[in-house]
Amino acid sequence: MPFPIQAVLEAMQIALPDDNEQTDSVHDYFHRISGTLKNKVITLTASAATQSLNCFQLTGSIEIFKLYGVITTATTLTNCTAAYFNLYDSTDVVALTKNDGVLSGMAVGTLFVKNASAGTTMAVANNVAGALTEPASNKSFYPFIITQKTVADTYIRFTYTTSDTPIAATLTIYCEYSPIGDGTLTEV
Repeated sequence: MPFPIQAVLEAMQIALPDDNEQTDSVHDYFHRISGTLKNKVITLTASAATQSLNCFQLTGSIEIFKLYGVITTATTLTNCTAAYFNLYDSTDVVALTKNDGVLSGMAVGTLFVKNASAGTTMAVANNVAGALTEPASNKSFYPFIITQKTVADTYIRFTYTTSDTPIAATLTIYCEYSPIGDGTLTEV
């Protein structure tokens, strides 16, 4: 009888090689299917201003399966607008979500998610009551590929604007990805 994981892969018609090379291990297959999860806690501290916070540094190219965040503390989070994820290459900003997300007044535990194309506002699931978030497509998250600018530090950032003086909150940003070639993502 095969191991349970082998049975699942066989049911999906994915054949595992008979050798023991690490590059074709069961772990490697699941890594390619599910990706590596990184997280970064960021602290919002702007005072009546816009702030961009580097979350992860990109090297090479990666495919991102999930990009989302959770409000972990909200001492002062009365006004948090123009919130969005972006790619910053030390010169230019490329929006990963539309720059009009609103987290104003949201409670600890509120979830915000990239679940559509870059021109779409991130979905926000306010947990004041049970929340349902349904994407227009058949996926809860929206996968995409990003590439580092040649010879430049390149980051995934969270940017927002506040009129609070100052804002005081922490967010945990999560990114599940798979490398393309030698691509990596590191918390900063």
